[in-house]
Amino acid sequence: MVQVFGWEMIPVRPIPALLVALLALTACGEDSELRTVREARLNVYPDRYKADLAAAVHSYAADPTNIRDAYVTDPAIRKIGEQNRYAACVRFNAKNSDGRYTGSRDLMAIFVSGRFDQFVDPSLPGSQSPVATEVKEQCGKADYSRFPELEALKR
Repeated sequence: MVQVFGWEMIPVRPIPALLVALLALTACGEDSELRTVREARLNVYPDRYKADLAAAVHSYAADPTNIRDAYVTDPAIRKIGEQNRYAACVRFNAKNSDGRYTGSRDLMAIFVSGRFDQFVDPSLPGSQSPVATEVKEQCGKADYSRFPELEALKR
């Protein structure tokens, strides 16, 4: 007990756990706002998605010439693992390095800040990850439209 002006007072001590909790809640609010701003910067609609995809497939396919049966979906915000990103499904039949058609394949193109970032190919050997399964499911039931720009690629 502490005496103040003749009164016995109980010393007041801040409770460390309460202060830590208050600081954590304040930080969570800032993290949430920062996360929202970051997501907005990363999730910009890819206006040039067809040109970006044609360039990416040109590099991705063993033989980018004479691609058949090319289709694409419009970019949309999709759940990719733990994140939401603009993504489009691409379907095409390309030749392998031996010059033989490999059959139609579905890829998911992921865009970051309005530009192509990467393909997720669920058909690759060992692609049993949850993300590959999500891609297979999402692209399997997507609404595709013709993609003649992909069929017109030259070396």
